[in-house]
Amino acid sequence: MDFLYTLQDLRNPVLDAVMTFVTYLGDEIVVIGILCAVYWCFNKTLAYKLCFTYFVSGLLVQGLKIACRIERPWVRDARLTCVESAKSGATGYSFPSGHTQSSTGLYSTLAFHFKKVWGYIAGFVLIALVMFSRMYLGCHTPQDVLTAFGITIVISVIINYVFDHVRRGRKTETVIFIFTELISVALIIFSWYVVASGKAEEELAMDCFKAAGAGIGFGIGWFAETRWIKFDPKSFKTIGGQILKFIIGIGIALLLKQGIKMLFGDTIIVSIVRYAVVVLWIVAAYPAILRKIKNNHCIL
Repeated sequence: MDFLYTLQDLRNPVLDAVMTFVTYLGDEIVVIGILCAVYWCFNKTLAYKLCFTYFVSGLLVQGLKIACRIERPWVRDARLTCVESAKSGATGYSFPSGHTQSSTGLYSTLAFHFKKVWGYIAGFVLIALVMFSRMYLGCHTPQDVLTAFGITIVISVIINYVFDHVRRGRKTETVIFIFTELISVALIIFSWYVVASGKAEEELAMDCFKAAGAGIGFGIGWFAETRWIKFDPKSFKTIGGQILKFIIGIGIALLLKQGIKMLFGDTIIVSIVRYAVVVLWIVAAYPAILRKIKNNHCIL
């Protein structure tokens, strides 16, 4: 907390604007957008590394959030303030940091995949900047960001090693699918218990249910795609076709994300279903449509 006092004293409008921009490098929308571009247009293996790292670490981080239930710094100490522009993105509990988890999952996986010195440097500089921005903006303590970084980097190393060195067959894929579904359902049950018992407000636990819904959707979508769909991300023949493919796919994903919320509200059940549907669209439904288009010899 003392470190946050020091950062608070350094704030000024220019740094506030810079750190607000930097923190978006770990925002859910940015990470999902990059993931979709890689998955639909460039490299499916890399995309699956990104997905597994992002979703598995997300489940663990959200599980810790609801288990520890540590309030945001400005709630714990009235002498601390949060930069106003960052408050809307500071949902749920403080420990560990979700933005740090997202940025570490994305940029470390990219660095480990390409195995270039410049990639390692760039990746970890970006992660460090996001971690610093979360503290500068008053959203997290060093404990929050370091714990999230530690959890996610371990998950990233394991998943990259498995994809690069471990032979996977149908039995292994089935076990991975079941494991992903089980930890997602376990997070739902535990979060529901914490809310129902009055230990946490529903609003503060909502990110846990969203992460669990995304985990369920990813597990089902990944299993269906690897087993039956098997689409080719480079099936469209032109750059324009690839760009159009991405714009349509991400547009429908955003429409589903906001449309379901507008139609049915933002309850626990709706949030679980909403995130499961969006991730299923990204991982399985849209790739199935893309494969159908390819089979019909589209000229794009």
